Amino acid sequence: MYADWASLHDEIQCDRGNQSVLHKFPAAVGREVACSVVKCIAHNLSSAATNDEPSSLEDERDVKWTMEVLCFGLGLPLTEHETINDCVKVYVEWLMSLTQPKPCVPKPVVKDPNPFAQVILHHLLNLFKPRPDCGVDLVKRQALLCHRVLRAIEAVAKESSILTRDTWETLLKFLLAANDSLLSPPTEKDDISDHLCERVLSVLFGIWLTSCNKCFPSPSLWKTFRNMCIYWRHHEALVVQWHKVNHVLTAHMIRTMYGPNYPQLVILEDDAQMVPAEMNSESITQAWFRFLHIVQNPVDLSCPAVVSNTPRFLQHALTNEALLDPSQHECLLKLPTIFFKAMRGVSIMVNAFLGLPQDLKDNLMSSAAPSTRAAVATPSTPPGQRKSAKPMSVLTSSLTSKVSSRSSQALKVAAPAQVNLPVGKISLETRLPFAPTRPQCNSILHLFGAWLFDAALAGVKLHPSHAAPVSKERRTSSFIESKQQSLSMDLHAYHPLGSDNTYERGRAEACGALCRIFCAHKTKEEILPVYYSRFYLIMYYGLQTEEPEISGEVLTSILFNSCDLLRTDLAGVQILTPYILKALELVLSRTSAEFKMSEQISYIELRKACVHLLLSILCLPLHFKDLEIQDILSTTNVVTKEQPRTFLSLKNRIIDLLRIALTNETDPTNTQMLLGGLMLVVQDLATCEETESMTVQPGQDTSDSDVNPDTAHGLFGHATSLVCNRLMASWKTDLNTALAAMELLAGLAKVTVTPPNILMCKRTVKWICDFIVFQCSRPAPNHSRDLHTLIVAAFKCVQLWLVDHSSLLYDKECLHYVLEVVELGISGTKSQNRASDPPRYKGTKDLMPASMRVKDAAEAVLTCIIDQVGAFPPPCGPESLFSLLDERSLLKYAKGSSLPEQGSPFRYFVIDNSIIVGLLEQPLGNVEDPLPTVTALIRGAFGRHAWTMQLRHSPRTSKISSRAHLADPGRPMPVEDAGTHHNVNHRYFPECVDKINKTNADNSIPPLESLTNEKEKEELDKMKVFIESAASFEDDVSLKASMARQTKPYPDPQTECKPPEICHEYQTARLFLSHYGFLSLESLKEPSNRVCSVPPALVMLDSTNTALFSDLESLDFIPSRDNDTLHVFYVKQNQKTAHDILSNVTSYNCVQPQFLEFLHSLGWPVDVRRHAGWTGHVSSSWKISEPDECEEEDYMTGTGGSLYDGKQQALYWADVSSELAIVVPSPETYRLRTTSSSTLESGHSTLNTSSSTGSSPHSSGLPSSGINISASSPNASPQAPHPSPRLSSSLPYGSSTAGDANLLKPKSLPLDGERLSRMERESPGSPPESGGSNSSTGRPRRLGRQPAAMMGPDTKILVVWLERFQDKDSFPTADLLSVTSTGQETAGTAISSSVPKAAEKDVYIIFIHALQNGLFRVHIHEYEKTQTKMTVAIPLVDGMVVSRRTLGTLVRQTAINICRRRRLESEAYQPPHVRRKLKIQDIVNKYKCSFSAAEFYTALFQDVPR
Repeated sequence: MYADWASLHDEIQCDRGNQSVLHKFPAAVGREVACSVVKCIAHNLSSAATNDEPSSLEDERDVKWTMEVLCFGLGLPLTEHETINDCVKVYVEWLMSLTQPKPCVPKPVVKDPNPFAQVILHHLLNLFKPRPDCGVDLVKRQALLCHRVLRAIEAVAKESSILTRDTWETLLKFLLAANDSLLSPPTEKDDISDHLCERVLSVLFGIWLTSCNKCFPSPSLWKTFRNMCIYWRHHEALVVQWHKVNHVLTAHMIRTMYGPNYPQLVILEDDAQMVPAEMNSESITQAWFRFLHIVQNPVDLSCPAVVSNTPRFLQHALTNEALLDPSQHECLLKLPTIFFKAMRGVSIMVNAFLGLPQDLKDNLMSSAAPSTRAAVATPSTPPGQRKSAKPMSVLTSSLTSKVSSRSSQALKVAAPAQVNLPVGKISLETRLPFAPTRPQCNSILHLFGAWLFDAALAGVKLHPSHAAPVSKERRTSSFIESKQQSLSMDLHAYHPLGSDNTYERGRAEACGALCRIFCAHKTKEEILPVYYSRFYLIMYYGLQTEEPEISGEVLTSILFNSCDLLRTDLAGVQILTPYILKALELVLSRTSAEFKMSEQISYIELRKACVHLLLSILCLPLHFKDLEIQDILSTTNVVTKEQPRTFLSLKNRIIDLLRIALTNETDPTNTQMLLGGLMLVVQDLATCEETESMTVQPGQDTSDSDVNPDTAHGLFGHATSLVCNRLMASWKTDLNTALAAMELLAGLAKVTVTPPNILMCKRTVKWICDFIVFQCSRPAPNHSRDLHTLIVAAFKCVQLWLVDHSSLLYDKECLHYVLEVVELGISGTKSQNRASDPPRYKGTKDLMPASMRVKDAAEAVLTCIIDQVGAFPPPCGPESLFSLLDERSLLKYAKGSSLPEQGSPFRYFVIDNSIIVGLLEQPLGNVEDPLPTVTALIRGAFGRHAWTMQLRHSPRTSKISSRAHLADPGRPMPVEDAGTHHNVNHRYFPECVDKINKTNADNSIPPLESLTNEKEKEELDKMKVFIESAASFEDDVSLKASMARQTKPYPDPQTECKPPEICHEYQTARLFLSHYGFLSLESLKEPSNRVCSVPPALVMLDSTNTALFSDLESLDFIPSRDNDTLHVFYVKQNQKTAHDILSNVTSYNCVQPQFLEFLHSLGWPVDVRRHAGWTGHVSSSWKISEPDECEEEDYMTGTGGSLYDGKQQALYWADVSSELAIVVPSPETYRLRTTSSSTLESGHSTLNTSSSTGSSPHSSGLPSSGINISASSPNASPQAPHPSPRLSSSLPYGSSTAGDANLLKPKSLPLDGERLSRMERESPGSPPESGGSNSSTGRPRRLGRQPAAMMGPDTKILVVWLERFQDKDSFPTADLLSVTSTGQETAGTAISSSVPKAAEKDVYIIFIHALQNGLFRVHIHEYEKTQTKMTVAIPLVDGMVVSRRTLGTLVRQTAINICRRRRLESEAYQPPHVRRKLKIQDIVNKYKCSFSAAEFYTALFQDVPR
């Protein structure tokens, strides 16, 4: 820079301007003259100043003679303090004539002050010369006089406007000479330089900056300043002042280069005044670059031999017999601290250009080093005039982000989490991201690279293969003279004999700054190969973990600042993987540090950084596999027998480290990150083996030690065992960690392992059950919402394990565990605490569950065991756990007519206030047998089910028709000769009666003849004749009848018994209720306890009220599972507007091929018109359009994902507890949503005044508010299994197939023509309209769907695919939220306002960036997130690097887990079965028929409309 300019160093040192004529006389003569004359001059000056009298020195010749005396007086010994003080007093008054001259100043000086000021400055140098062998008090007096002169010079430089260039140059030369006189010699305790060092340097740098504004110094002066700084480097104040100016100028430079919106470097107010306000940007730029290199290479501070290689040090060594080598001087013991502060200042400037904030709570630039810094005496400036002790001017929060109006549309960065760290510690959470518009890495390395690269290897003994030839001339700055010198430097120049950790603090700062620079690498940014090579070399030496070579502070700084190193596209960075892994093993495998750590970084934060690095390398072994890792050490000439190191060889070490780290970790945040990493490893290994068909048979499945953890089978067992053991041992009381463990176990339940590890599955379920038992058994004071949240999450986890491993319930012991825990959750106690205890039956127990949430979760598990375990997915596919049949679809196949206006053919009964049974007595169309048939639609808390039942007296057979069993077989023909005929006289009494002797009692009743007289006897005879005559007649009739029967055919048609005709009309509803025991008198009685107003066990509903069907439709609209939506966006490079982003997915040419593959890994495609599940919006969910209402449209082809925008198709995934719709919004979606939103807002003003005409809250809502889950195919039997409406993966790019006809299922029954017409007009993507209210109650209308109440928070999950990772900072989240509407948003806040108020949302964004190595970087961001005690869910963790095999699965699991956590935390959430149960109770209260028993039976026998 100054090669063509001459230095003025020799001129300044040889300047004789400070010599007086009195110096030619003996010292005694000069002292006598000076003392006498100066005393008189000072006295006259004081008198003149007091009385405003002019000076007696009127002639220029008099002034010059007087100045000769004053010049000599300034150089007198300090014992003549009064004379020196008077000289200073006179010269200060004369110098001030450059600003405001006083009358006491001689007229020649006032008339032309510049020449006299130049002479005065030369003379004042005598004052700054050190006086050896003086006492401390005299030195302090000298320092005070110097301070006075410096203040006067400062005032002149800043206030005077008449200084000429010659005066400015003289002034700067004076300051250089004064500093050189004081600072060049080695520092001795309590000498003048020790007192004035900081002050004289601050004046020099301050006035030099002022000169840059008023009279820019010449190149010769700059070169002189630069060369003279070499002699002052053993003073700490030089580095402090240097960086103070650097930081002030850097702040202005950043503001000039990048604008006011760039994160600014905030400077202390006192230091900010160093730069004049009127200084232009060009002068600032020139001054910044020159000041940056004013001390030349700061790395020289790490070499005492270089610092002490000055004439004054050599002179001191020659005159001091005790000092053998100049580099051994005591003052050089402060070099480690000086070197550290020099590199710390460079690091601050690097951070400023990167846009990073400072994390320090205390300014390290002004703090002393812990041990190596020598005590420095406080300058003797008077307290009233002393500046605040802040040598370095960078605030603790030296960088702050200023968000412009344009960037306000981008992501709003949430305030960093509060981290409880000691003062002076830094945390990863407090770091804001790099500035999006930061300069390229090459630019920063051009500025600071040479210094940082050299400093990072200070004191390191290099391997012979890394040593460079010794250069004749070392590089002295990072950019200057780059044409003449190579970028590579002599790596042996400093410490050729061995490694030295004396300067490791400065080395650590340099390594940390380099790591931050390379971590700031942008997508597709190029970095010079020489920078890569030197950086990797530094990383190799910094990551050494062996005891002789390890440097704890350097290792700490590298690990802490390298979180993003392996997740940016740095060329060849994988070469560092083995060394990084070794360093991670040193940190994560131990519970405390076994090496010297940096004082700024806590061990927990270091472990957190190591976990980030570990998450970046988990997928490398299975991704690169047998790819060889090149060794940094050159072994070309050495023959080695070691096998080449491959990535696959690191797999076992990585897995073992992950397990050990998870075992040792105590910090909850780190533990959750490790749990996410464990899920990634298991999923990746299992998917890899499944893809490659690597089925590994375990040796034995009876013990964990026999299972090989290198396989997915073994790792699955080890992972579940480790997590369950740690859960029970350490994590059971921590909310977030326990939830993360449950999420991990839930994810492991879905991992496909071959062969299945049944034993470990059983153990896992047992452990989860034990966890529930432990939490439920905790003392009452410990029971809180958080505790119950853990229990609910554990029940959900058990449910998933049982569904995915249904064979577990075949194990008697496992079934006992599960049902015992379910009983505990429902009732609060177990039937048997020990096996020896007698069981307590539920009828004898009081129901005291831990909470209603726990009871609901346990009921869900019990119902799942009964309904879903072993039967999921159902025949209609996983998109619906309901039966797809409803009233309309059943009536279509019934033999009667459809639903008339006057009533429904269904009878509705409610059983136990929890189940609504709709009974259809008409046989269905495919039922040919005239048997009692009833079709039941059973609506309960867990769904809707359809049963068809027949009352049969004979079994069904395939060979004989059922009609044959109902035909009359006829009477068999008589056979008279069959058997033996006997003639028997029938007696009234046995024969033995006649043989019994009569007794007197037998004669107690006399004969009739003995009691009659003659007249009566005649009548008696007549009676006997009549009797005999009648008997004879009867015998004749009987004989004739017998003879007539013998002549007639058999059987007699008149007397033959005939069976009744077969009945074709039955009251099957009554039969159903009777056969199932519901028609007892007890079931019709209301409970005796009327406090809760519980209805009877059997209640009939009023089916003549048409509003009942609207509420039934609303009940059907409440799904049996939680439903979530994932919105996927694709962002090309530098895109910032919503329209550009949405337009990317319209063509596959605009997206990367991996993006389409990722979409199909999230779920399978479904046609929203023929899909029975959740589609991403309520207007098209849970209904299937009829064929006549579906316009046949060809699917769009060649799209980049816009096919799945929810209009025609969407992506879908479901399990037994969750539904997930994946929607890719398109420009059409944006147009529809914005149009619908404007319509909604325009109609909102009349919302409160509009009258309600519907009889139900849903009668005038969206069409789908009254839409049931649809029925089966019209061509199939209602009793037959329904084909799954799932579409094949080939559909997105093709048209519908012929097989789609089987998927055309009718939607449920509309209640009126208005709803049907509105449904025809509405698009699937339209937002919810305002629902009506019951006119009888006068309730105001509410927006949205009533069943959506208590659905929990409105959580938005966005997945953003980034071509350029840095575009995450400008993603227009606020603009794109309009296309993420699902129709379930709560709008209760808008009821009382004419203008709708946006509900507060929780928006989570999962950014995905495809790295060049084939892996994917994940960044999770929370946007407008409310304060919550729960952290973001796993398995994905911010910064994780994921393989292609597992990306879709992990994104899906993370999205579901995030929504699940938000629901667990929300008090406004109820599980679906609870919402259905409450809806059923509401229907019962509104439509029940209050009948007596007689009225109920009477109504039961009445026919319904047909």
